[in-house]
Amino acid sequence: MNVSQVALKSVDDVEAQTASPHKQRRITFLVIITSSIVYDWLAVIACIVLALGLEKAKPRNVYVLMETLYWHSFPHKANTVPSWTVPVYALIGPLVLLFVARFVQRRPWLELARLWAALCLAFFLTGAITNCLKLPVGRLRPNFVHTCWPNGTMVFKNNDTWGGYPVCDPSVSKSDMEEIHKSWPSGHSSLSAAGLGFTTFYLLGQLRPFSQAACEGRLWRLLVALLPSFGAVAVAVTRVLDYWHFTSDALTGLAIGFITAFAVYQSIFPPLTHPRCQLLRDALVVLAAAEKEKGMEMYLSRGDGPSCSVTEGAIRA
Repeated sequence: MNVSQVALKSVDDVEAQTASPHKQRRITFLVIITSSIVYDWLAVIACIVLALGLEKAKPRNVYVLMETLYWHSFPHKANTVPSWTVPVYALIGPLVLLFVARFVQRRPWLELARLWAALCLAFFLTGAITNCLKLPVGRLRPNFVHTCWPNGTMVFKNNDTWGGYPVCDPSVSKSDMEEIHKSWPSGHSSLSAAGLGFTTFYLLGQLRPFSQAACEGRLWRLLVALLPSFGAVAVAVTRVLDYWHFTSDALTGLAIGFITAFAVYQSIFPPLTHPRCQLLRDALVVLAAAEKEKGMEMYLSRGDGPSCSVTEGAIRA
């Protein structure tokens, strides 16, 4: 066995000890309180409150040009992907996946809590960003005309020769009147990209198709990791086909979700090209310290360390 093999074996031993739940200290209440994970969850709670608050806010009623109404005269269709299913497949599903991965990889509970916090942060932060854009822009949906005026009678207030502010039919519910002003960007697309995009980045890190330390078969690893993102893109396509969003709405939503998910992922994981991209940044710091300590012990145990005279001279200096 050569020197490199011995070094790799020692590194794997340290990593296994770090990951083993039987050799970790019991986490006391004080450690949990002082841990950074508490601040992460406080940030998640803040994003949840902000996202839900903005979801209930009223969008701006925009001035409509008469000559542009044909862009918003598409038929009113039911949602292929209902709104209530978005948190199910984009948040709860990935949370369950991370929970299962914790048992398969035998990772610490604290690591699972950090992963859950990151996923929730990506999801609700994306929702907050999306609504921060929806509300002031107030872009009309493609099916605006048939939703606002189901009987075909168009009513405007403060109108002039070119257009005015639309007044919907009394039969239209208040929630529908507000929803038709929330076209850009697509919430379905952004939230799907946030949850499923984070799942893709997580799988890319665990399967390591871009890492030099990955095993053979990089292509299938890449394909498996990209599957959740394909689902997010498929949801965005349905929003356009159902005439609930324009293409630009869906593309912007996907961009917001994927960028937010990647930013959150990179804050807790190393780059996907890192040899140990499957480990959290915190775990890499602990592992590096353990490797350094073990390497020093091996160095001193060989008896070829610095002489006493040299050491004493360095201490005096």
